[in-house]
Amino acid sequence: MSTVVFETDNAIFYFELSDAICQLKHYSEKDVYEATELLRTISSSSSEVINIELNYFGYIVLNLLKEGKGSVLCKPCQKIYMPSQLRSMPVGFGKSPFEINIKEEGGIVKRIVKNLFGKKKPKITSMRGGIAYACLEHHVLISMITWIS
Repeated sequence: MSTVVFETDNAIFYFELSDAICQLKHYSEKDVYEATELLRTISSSSSEVINIELNYFGYIVLNLLKEGKGSVLCKPCQKIYMPSQLRSMPVGFGKSPFEINIKEEGGIVKRIVKNLFGKKKPKITSMRGGIAYACLEHHVLISMITWIS
């Protein structure tokens, strides 16, 4: 079975080709250009190890880790981890716009109160957030902004 490899500064992720293709097909059917191109590239490859360098694949990595697929080598501690061993963490204002991290410094509650009761004209609050995964030694392996409002 072929292996798909994706590398970040702190990690190397390994996934079975079939798992990566399944995720890419899902997004390709939703007309995501990057997914369609990646699917075309890896489907035509006859190599046993397929290295992906397109940053878009980071979003696919997040989905695969969430589903418990693959494994990851943490470069700083030189250990291989399974997805169940990784710690997921919110980035920015949280994992989704519906799970806003209100404890963030200058968080949403503080901004709303300031906008409602301040003397200045209220501004539309722009936010962004996402998810990161870290190993047991707290090395951040991947961190992606997944939403912007």
